[in-house]
Amino acid sequence: MIKNEKYLRWIRTQPCLVCKVEGVDAHHLRSVTGSKRGFSMKASGDDWAIPLCRNHHMKAHTFGDETDFWIEQGIDPVRWTERWYRQWTTTP
Repeated sequence: MIKNEKYLRWIRTQPCLVCKVEGVDAHHLRSVTGSKRGFSMKASGDDWAIPLCRNHHMKAHTFGDETDFWIEQGIDPVRWTERWYRQWTTTP
C-alpha cells in the first residue's frame, strides 16, 4: 500500500474529476475494475486517489456500487490514477 501525503496535497489542488470545481477532497477508489491491477480488485493506497469535490465525493460513497457511479459519470478514474500518479512520481 502506497502512502504519500505530498501526493494527496497535490490531488487537492486539482479540479473535481466530475464537475471541474476547485476545492476538492482526495477520494480513494474503493474498487478498481479493468486496470493493470486486475479485474475488480479492492483499491488501496494513495496512488489510487482522485480529486472530487465534496458533493461528488459523498455521492461516490453513497451511490452503491462505485463502478456504476463512474459508468454513470462517463469517467474512467482508473485511467486517471494510472496516468497522473505515474506522471507525478516521474516529474522532477
